[in-house]
Amino acid sequence: MLNERLKNLRLAKGMTLQQVGDAFGISRASVSSWESGTNQPDPRKLEKLAEIFGSSVEYLITGSTHAATELMSRENPSLVPFLPWDSILLNRTQKTNLQSVACLYSTPGKNAFATRFMSSASLDWQPGPVPAGAIIVVDPDKALLHGCFVVAKINGSGLEIGQTQNPETKDKFIIRLCNNQTTLKVDKSVSVIGVILEWRIGAKV
Repeated sequence: MLNERLKNLRLAKGMTLQQVGDAFGISRASVSSWESGTNQPDPRKLEKLAEIFGSSVEYLITGSTHAATELMSRENPSLVPFLPWDSILLNRTQKTNLQSVACLYSTPGKNAFATRFMSSASLDWQPGPVPAGAIIVVDPDKALLHGCFVVAKINGSGLEIGQTQNPETKDKFIIRLCNNQTTLKVDKSVSVIGVILEWRIGAKV
């Protein structure tokens, strides 16, 4: 859907809601309403969004494989190894003879990998912005910024997806888990596996 593609492309560019809003002279809340599906940008804004994200209006609106294929061939997408969700902590250093996934919107680092998000193991799990079953590309080397989505290891509950918030100090980030909105500090019990560069639904490996 349009709102999902807008969010995917924004995150792939490493842009915040406010940065996109500034390009139009509007608030971050207005951009957020596009990404939640509450409102939709008008045609002129769609043209500018396509320009900002290096995409096309056709892809934003239809998500057609034709448009995606054109984007891939134009940008020579990088391939990253695919690791099953439950094997991330075990096999991140063993990347030979693995299937690969093409990055459609982002430029991954040398240690990036793809996985299929299998939802949270938490009993109070609720659907978040990254849907269960989506293919996600994770980059362990990308610097943490406010508002980026990450895969984090939570001692006692395994892997979770969360969103970073303003750090308490210069290098101490806070993560709000997407599954239950719990806020945790990045410390000995919470470690970031990597920043999510992009995700897409229905992708095959």
